[in-house]
Amino acid sequence: MKTDLARLPSARILERLIQSPDLVERVQRLPPEDFSALIRRVGVEDAGELIALGTTEQLTRAFDEDLFTAEGAGERERFDAQRFATWLEVLLEAGDGAAASRLTELSEDFVVHALLSALVVLDDDALRERMDLADSDAELADKVLESALSEQLDGYLLVGRGEPGWDAWLSVILALDRDNRAFLERILDRAAAACAGYLEDLDDLCEALTAAESLAEDVEGEREERRAALGYVEPRTASGFLALAARPLQGSLSSHERDATTKAYFRDLATDDQFQASRSLSRGNVRGEERMLAALLGDEALLGDEALLGDASTPGGTGPRAGFSTDVAADSEAAPPLQEAFAALAASRPSVFGERMGELAYLANVLVAGAHAEAGRSSPTEAASAALATVGLGVLLELGVSTASRALTPDELAHVLEKFSADLLFRRAAGALVAAGVSPARRPTVSSLDALPAAWRRVAASG
Repeated sequence: MKTDLARLPSARILERLIQSPDLVERVQRLPPEDFSALIRRVGVEDAGELIALGTTEQLTRAFDEDLFTAEGAGERERFDAQRFATWLEVLLEAGDGAAASRLTELSEDFVVHALLSALVVLDDDALRERMDLADSDAELADKVLESALSEQLDGYLLVGRGEPGWDAWLSVILALDRDNRAFLERILDRAAAACAGYLEDLDDLCEALTAAESLAEDVEGEREERRAALGYVEPRTASGFLALAARPLQGSLSSHERDATTKAYFRDLATDDQFQASRSLSRGNVRGEERMLAALLGDEALLGDEALLGDASTPGGTGPRAGFSTDVAADSEAAPPLQEAFAALAASRPSVFGERMGELAYLANVLVAGAHAEAGRSSPTEAASAALATVGLGVLLELGVSTASRALTPDELAHVLEKFSADLLFRRAAGALVAAGVSPARRPTVSSLDALPAAWRRVAASG
């Protein structure tokens, strides 16, 4: 009997992993995206043993996924200091020396930015000179410093910002002072330089905040570059594409070109791994998670199940994991022909089929990053469903309103899918949905294949 990994409790997963005689090898051979998914599945707070075994590449990927959040869809994703404090506390479970060592493996920009999110670092001598002026500003600063958590360390004064993680940061800093003084001096020197403005007046304070913001942008930029190479879409870029897509396209798609944002996206992807984009969707996809767990737990029955893992011969190699399996609801009026159309395209033009899968993954990533569902940000599964259904509507619209009165053949649908990119078909549908009042401009999509027939009828009636 096969294990239902989707329902396997996190505690049971962790128990089975810890009991594995080759735990280190199993964890470290996981692709970074699967390691990140594993930590989310188990929970950071309970994953200390696994995190301690992760490689630097795996840990960096997990940080990219977990430590940057946005207040809303389409907004800038910012570093979450409180969340990093949780990670730091978990790293310390392996000992302060081990946690300090892990920090030295990371980007120094990242470490300084994380440090400044929790602490102010001041040059102790410069602070004393400023305090000796004994003016009103110095008196107030003295009172503030007295009430704050602080620590003097060889010429530096470390002051907590009131954020969680003071004890964890202090433990790691003291371990670095003991084990890797050179690294500690570099990050404290940089932090003190960024905080130098705090020793002067309000103008200098603004300069210090500007320096910290510049470092934040550098760290966020590094993360965005890593994620862009994997197919992720930056939230502000995604919002821009959706705003463009909400505008109706006039005439046939043959008279329109791919937009500049999408051109840049596919141009920047590595040419030998164009469809890595679809892998990034596995983070919220049950099949992707079960594949990761099956490989990690050594469940051979699951590993041999093509229905679970997907056909390795699928062009691009990642379609099923991205949630773009052509299995669709049997009771949907438009779904079976669309399913057959994709199957026909895969058989007749596998390279084009692979391109469409990569484009669908891109569109789903756009929806995850740039659009809100009614209950908040879309999950990757919801976004994949919406992307596929909206592209399907674009196919129907390109074929013409007259098709509403007759059954469509898979060959007709496949011809349109072969001729036009999925992003252009998406834009065709999105603009029509907004014009017909079916969908809001911030999320101009059909929610799923099940909703496609009703959306088609409403758009056709409005035209």
